[in-house]
Amino acid sequence: MTVIEIEVVFDFVCAWCYIGKRKLDRAIALYQKTYPGGRSDIFSIKWSPYYLNYNPHPHSVPKSDLIDERMGDMTPEQRATLFNRMNQIGRTVGIIFKPGGLIGSTRDAHRLVHLSHTKSPEIQNALVNNILQAYHELEKDISSKEVLTELAVNAGLEQAEVAEWLDTDLAGDIVDKEARQNKEEPGNTGVPRYIIQRAYRLDGAEDPSKFIEVFTKIKEDKTEA
Repeated sequence: MTVIEIEVVFDFVCAWCYIGKRKLDRAIALYQKTYPGGRSDIFSIKWSPYYLNYNPHPHSVPKSDLIDERMGDMTPEQRATLFNRMNQIGRTVGIIFKPGGLIGSTRDAHRLVHLSHTKSPEIQNALVNNILQAYHELEKDISSKEVLTELAVNAGLEQAEVAEWLDTDLAGDIVDKEARQNKEEPGNTGVPRYIIQRAYRLDGAEDPSKFIEVFTKIKEDKTEA
């Protein structure tokens, strides 16, 4: 049995982070299904915060407004090309991006993920997936404490614990520090990025084959050791 550690540096408002998660999930499932002995290997995933700070306002605003602000120097054709590519790639992994809804701060969402580190891997994975889906596909405001509570409880967290966590600033300083360190890291390429076994790094929404290539090398290196 091999334990493969993966640190995923991401932010919830990043469409490519959502695509990347789906590709990572597929890579793990395919590796465990096809690689000899892979089914017994354990994947330990840490979701590490990054603040893209898309929203400069202290409150939630329509996503469409921020798109207009951030892409004001692009022609309609350039915008269409960008979104068409993102939508096409999204569909290949089962994501239907929707442009509506609001965007606020992702800080509380990342604080909830920090809380989920003390839970089972299944709960942590479900929470991350629920928040990504809520923002990108269900047009929900993931800065809303009510929305986050619903998503967390649906992932398997206790409602009372979630309510207490969100009503205070528990782990806020920890999350802020990690997000700052991730942004200040030398050679920062943005998000998503994946640090695997503290030795291998992949940037962007890589295809499952790239992940499997790294998993296989880790497995073979351990076998030869």
